Amino acid sequence: MRVFVAEYVCGGGLLATSVDAVPAGLRREGAAMLSALVADATEVSEVVVPVDPRLAPDLSRYRALSTIEILPKRGLWPQWVRAAEGCDAAIIVAPESDGVLAQGVAMLRAGGVDCIAGSGDFLRVASDKVLTAKVLHAAGVSHPIFMAHGERRQKLKLQKCDRFVVKPRDGCGTRQIARFDDLDAAIAAMMPSDILQQWRPGRAISVSFIASGGNLRFLPAVSQLFHADTCEYAGGQGPLCDDDQRRATAIASRAVEAMPPTARGFIGMDLLLGERPSEDCVIEINPRLTTSYVGLRKMTSCNLAAQILERDTFPILCDVGVDEVHWTAQGDVRVCTAGAEAAVETPPA
Repeated sequence: MRVFVAEYVCGGGLLATSVDAVPAGLRREGAAMLSALVADATEVSEVVVPVDPRLAPDLSRYRALSTIEILPKRGLWPQWVRAAEGCDAAIIVAPESDGVLAQGVAMLRAGGVDCIAGSGDFLRVASDKVLTAKVLHAAGVSHPIFMAHGERRQKLKLQKCDRFVVKPRDGCGTRQIARFDDLDAAIAAMMPSDILQQWRPGRAISVSFIASGGNLRFLPAVSQLFHADTCEYAGGQGPLCDDDQRRATAIASRAVEAMPPTARGFIGMDLLLGERPSEDCVIEINPRLTTSYVGLRKMTSCNLAAQILERDTFPILCDVGVDEVHWTAQGDVRVCTAGAEAAVETPPA
């Protein structure tokens, strides 16, 4: 089997940006996801990786790997499609912002490559937080009260809330999230491309799953960590205890059922777990591989890339204790098994 594996930052998506202008954290995060995915994929297939030589990590340690340099001024998608020629499947990691993920998936599929991702309708709704919110509310899946730019239908309900967040409706990551204690101030700060949401208390949780053939194979649910003075993502730890796993899986399953068909590949979902199960809610759906992959692959003995590629369809079992795996936003992983010193894994630069 021959597989095309591409990560947007390391794979040429920022060739028009000088290296100095690329945030170091974004570069390290992309490199960590790419390295982890390549490490797993090369165990079960030949792998082709497009690279921006300025930003891509050193992947020379991996066998069964070919790298193809992406050149400036030639267009990213045509070069990806050309690099993926002859591949049986493709796994891409790209932001939803400005439709980048959907464009990449569509271009590869148009080029005859089986891109392992959701259908066009699934990607369209999951990539737009306003559309996701409308679908979840219509299906009765718990989600914060929300308002798109220019809308006022939910304003009366929002006026009863104490705190609010404003963020891009198609963004990924947490760097552009703003918090407000005043609704009018939050509305005034909104851009046309933003969504305003009620701030909900609870524990920030992430649960990921691999979808294929209508079946969902859930990975261990984990905690999300954020810097105290901002909303910026700081990493995660997990797995959660069994009861919280069941709660996270239950509400995530209802959310997927509410979405347009068809989910496929690796999908992450951000949740809040309240004091009681009735207070749990879905925040957003990420129709792509997320940073938590670097930690999740340390929680189970199965090969997650093989699961995504449908080379392995066995249930995914957790092999570590509660909160024994920790990772940073940049992909540094620490495994603290009981009675043993922490083993630290740092992604290649």
